[in-house]
Order: sequence, then C-alpha cells, then structure tokens
Amino acid sequence: ALEGLKLAAFEDGYRAGWDDAIKAQSDDQTRISSDFAQNLQDMSFTYHEAYSQVLSAMNPLLEDIVRSVLPRIAHEALGLHILEQLKAQSRAIGALGVEIVVAPENIEAVSGLLDQEFGFPLSVTEDDTMSGGQADIRFGKTEQQIDLTSILSDVSSALQGFVNENRKKVANG
Repeated sequence: ALEGLKLAAFEDGYRAGWDDAIKAQSDDQTRISSDFAQNLQDMSFTYHEAYSQVLSAMNPLLEDIVRSVLPRIAHEALGLHILEQLKAQSRAIGALGVEIVVAPENIEAVSGLLDQEFGFPLSVTEDDTMSGGQADIRFGKTEQQIDLTSILSDVSSALQGFVNENRKKVANG
C-alpha cells in the first residue's frame, strides 16, 4: 500500500511538473507573440512617420520642378515638337503652305529649328494671344494645336493629387 501511495505521489508530482512546464512555455509564447506584435506596430508607425516626412520634404522639390524646370523644358521642347509634327505630316501636306503660329517669345526658338527644307513653303507667325507653350500648325483648312501649357498644368495637378492622396493615406494609417 505504501508503495502504491509513493507511486501515486510521484505520478501526481510528475504531472504537476509537466503541466507547469507546458503553462510556462505557453506563457512565454504568448509574451513573445505580444512583444512581436508590438514591435511590428512600432515599426509600422515608424515607417509611416518616415514616409510622411520624406513625402513632406519632397513636396517643395516636386513643386519647384513643376514650377520652374518643366516650363523651361517645355519652352525648349516646343520647337522640337513642332518639327516632329511637321515631319510626320509632310507627306499629307504636299504643296500646301504651312503657317506656324506661336507666342512672340517663341519666334526665335521655333524659327531656328525650322531652317531645314521640308518640301513645302513654311512661315512662322507670332500671335500675342498665345501662351509660351502653345503653337498652331495650319495648312490648308487643317489646323493642329500643340499645347504644352495644358500638359504642364496636368502634370502639376497630378503631382498635387499624388501628394494629397499620400498625405491622406499617412494620416489615416
């Protein structure tokens, strides 16, 4: 009988020890999972905070690009864009005279690029009502408009939309 009591006490002790070990392991896993979740949450917050700061820091740069660099590029590209359109249309134009109408500040830039022979008469005219990024190519009854000002405006609007949308995302998490 004594031996049976000793064996029962040993099994009870062994079972209690085993249960304590399982509980300790479970508690450790719960603590580790909780710490890991907190670290991920902290890291996510840090990421969004850093992203917000980078976006805020980039916003003035992007606005300066849209305000100063893109208009200069558009001004320089206007003549090249007209030249490209003329080359593409040269077969369809035939012997018709072509008139290119631009803003007064673009006369020199456009005239300089059109010194080559296209096989049809070509003239450049200024129009005070046009902005610096606009040009009209007229031949016969056909007119093709080029409006880089509109493109720059669209780029600026898209940039502002991008910045505002990202600010909302960062603010809302």
